[in-house]
Amino acid sequence: MISALRELGLKADKPLTKIGKKKSAGYPDIEIIDKQGRVVYLECKTYATKTKNQSFRTFYFSPSKNPKITKNAFHMLLSFELAKGERGEQIAFVPVSWQLYTLEKLKVQVKHEFNASNKELYKQEYLLAEGKISSR
Repeated sequence: MISALRELGLKADKPLTKIGKKKSAGYPDIEIIDKQGRVVYLECKTYATKTKNQSFRTFYFSPSKNPKITKNAFHMLLSFELAKGERGEQIAFVPVSWQLYTLEKLKVQVKHEFNASNKELYKQEYLLAEGKISSR
Protein backbone atom coordinates (compact mmCIF):
# COMPACT_ATOMS: atom_id res chain seq x y z
CA MET A 1 0.00 0.00 0.00
CA ILE A 2 2.75 2.43 0.90
CA SER A 3 4.48 1.88 -2.46
CA ALA A 4 1.21 2.32 -4.37
CA LEU A 5 0.43 5.57 -2.53
CA ARG A 6 3.91 6.87 -3.27
CA GLU A 7 3.47 6.03 -6.96
CA LEU A 8 0.41 8.31 -6.91
CA GLY A 9 2.63 11.16 -5.70
CA LEU A 10 1.62 11.04 -2.04
CA LYS A 11 4.03 11.01 0.88
CA ALA A 12 3.21 7.75 2.68
CA ASP A 13 4.96 5.76 5.38
CA LYS A 14 4.49 3.99 8.70
CA PRO A 15 3.52 6.64 11.26
CA LEU A 16 6.15 8.01 13.61
CA THR A 17 5.37 7.69 17.30
CA LYS A 18 5.55 10.59 19.73
CA ILE A 19 9.24 9.80 20.32
CA GLY A 20 9.94 9.65 16.57
CA LYS A 21 10.14 5.89 15.94
CA LYS A 22 8.32 4.08 13.12
CA LYS A 23 5.84 1.56 14.42
CA SER A 24 3.77 -0.83 12.31
CA ALA A 25 1.63 -2.57 14.96
CA GLY A 26 -1.64 -0.95 15.98
CA TYR A 27 -3.78 1.84 14.58
CA PRO A 28 -3.10 3.50 12.19
CA ASP A 29 -1.18 1.48 9.60
CA ILE A 30 -0.13 4.35 7.33
CA GLU A 31 0.33 8.10 7.54
CA ILE A 32 -0.27 9.94 4.29
CA ILE A 33 0.56 13.57 3.56
CA ASP A 34 -1.06 14.91 0.42
CA LYS A 35 0.29 17.60 -1.91
CA GLN A 36 -1.46 20.32 0.14
CA GLY A 37 0.17 19.06 3.37
CA ARG A 38 -2.99 17.50 4.81
CA VAL A 39 -2.48 14.41 6.95
CA VAL A 40 -4.52 11.21 6.62
CA TYR A 41 -4.19 8.24 8.95
CA LEU A 42 -5.14 5.11 7.04
CA GLU A 43 -6.04 1.72 8.49
CA CYS A 44 -5.95 -1.23 6.05
CA LYS A 45 -8.12 -4.29 6.66
CA THR A 46 -9.23 -7.42 4.84
CA TYR A 47 -12.34 -9.49 5.39
CA ALA A 48 -14.04 -12.56 3.97
CA THR A 49 -17.41 -11.94 2.34
CA LYS A 50 -19.28 -13.98 4.95
CA THR A 51 -17.69 -12.16 7.92
CA LYS A 52 -18.32 -8.52 6.94
CA ASN A 53 -21.44 -8.16 9.08
CA GLN A 54 -20.31 -10.20 12.10
CA SER A 55 -20.00 -8.43 15.43
CA PHE A 56 -16.62 -9.67 16.68
CA ARG A 57 -14.09 -6.94 17.42
CA THR A 58 -11.82 -6.12 14.48
CA PHE A 59 -10.75 -2.57 15.27
CA TYR A 60 -9.33 -1.12 18.46
CA PHE A 61 -7.17 1.71 19.63
CA SER A 62 -5.50 1.76 23.03
CA PRO A 63 -4.14 4.84 24.76
CA SER A 64 -0.36 4.91 24.91
CA LYS A 65 2.44 7.03 26.34
CA ASN A 66 4.04 6.78 22.89
CA PRO A 67 1.12 7.06 20.43
CA LYS A 68 1.25 6.82 16.65
CA ILE A 69 -1.42 9.50 16.29
CA THR A 70 0.50 12.73 16.76
CA LYS A 71 -1.20 15.09 14.31
CA ASN A 72 -4.61 16.54 13.60
CA ALA A 73 -5.66 14.36 10.66
CA PHE A 74 -8.37 12.68 8.66
CA HIS A 75 -8.95 9.08 9.79
CA MET A 76 -9.85 6.56 7.11
CA LEU A 77 -10.24 2.82 6.57
CA LEU A 78 -9.40 1.03 3.33
CA SER A 79 -10.80 -2.49 3.27
CA PHE A 80 -10.47 -5.31 0.80
CA GLU A 81 -13.01 -8.11 0.43
CA LEU A 82 -11.25 -11.42 -0.11
CA ALA A 83 -12.70 -14.53 -1.70
CA LYS A 84 -11.15 -17.97 -1.56
CA GLY A 85 -9.89 -18.95 -4.99
CA GLU A 86 -7.11 -20.71 -6.78
CA ARG A 87 -3.97 -19.41 -8.37
CA GLY A 88 -2.30 -22.14 -10.31
CA GLU A 89 -2.85 -25.21 -8.18
CA GLN A 90 -2.72 -23.39 -4.85
CA ILE A 91 -5.55 -21.98 -2.76
CA ALA A 92 -5.32 -18.22 -2.49
CA PHE A 93 -7.32 -15.37 -1.01
CA VAL A 94 -8.09 -13.07 -3.92
CA PRO A 95 -9.26 -9.46 -3.53
CA VAL A 96 -12.65 -8.98 -5.21
CA SER A 97 -13.64 -5.50 -4.04
CA TRP A 98 -12.45 -2.55 -2.00
CA GLN A 99 -14.10 0.15 0.08
CA LEU A 100 -12.82 3.45 1.50
CA TYR A 101 -14.50 4.64 4.69
CA THR A 102 -14.20 7.77 6.79
CA LEU A 103 -13.89 7.08 10.52
CA GLU A 104 -14.88 10.56 11.70
CA LYS A 105 -18.36 9.44 12.80
CA LEU A 106 -17.42 5.94 13.93
CA LYS A 107 -19.08 5.15 17.22
CA VAL A 108 -16.80 3.04 19.38
CA GLN A 109 -17.29 1.21 22.62
CA VAL A 110 -15.07 2.12 25.53
CA LYS A 111 -13.85 -0.83 27.54
CA HIS A 112 -12.54 0.18 30.93
CA GLU A 113 -10.03 -2.41 31.95
CA PHE A 114 -7.74 -2.99 34.88
CA ASN A 115 -4.79 -5.25 34.23
CA ALA A 116 -1.56 -6.33 35.88
CA SER A 117 1.34 -8.66 35.14
CA ASN A 118 2.24 -11.60 37.36
CA LYS A 119 5.21 -9.58 38.63
CA GLU A 120 2.84 -6.89 39.83
CA LEU A 121 0.13 -9.27 41.03
CA TYR A 122 2.21 -11.63 43.21
CA LYS A 123 4.10 -9.09 45.31
CA GLN A 124 5.11 -10.34 48.74
CA GLU A 125 3.59 -7.26 50.36
CA TYR A 126 0.10 -8.33 49.16
CA LEU A 127 0.35 -11.90 50.47
CA LEU A 128 -2.13 -12.71 53.26
CA ALA A 129 -1.59 -16.46 53.66
CA GLU A 130 0.07 -19.40 51.92
CA GLY A 131 0.56 -23.13 52.27
CA LYS A 132 1.45 -26.39 50.51
CA ILE A 133 -1.01 -28.92 49.21
CA SER A 134 -0.09 -32.50 49.97
CA SER A 135 -1.01 -35.28 47.60
CA ARG A 136 -2.47 -38.43 49.20
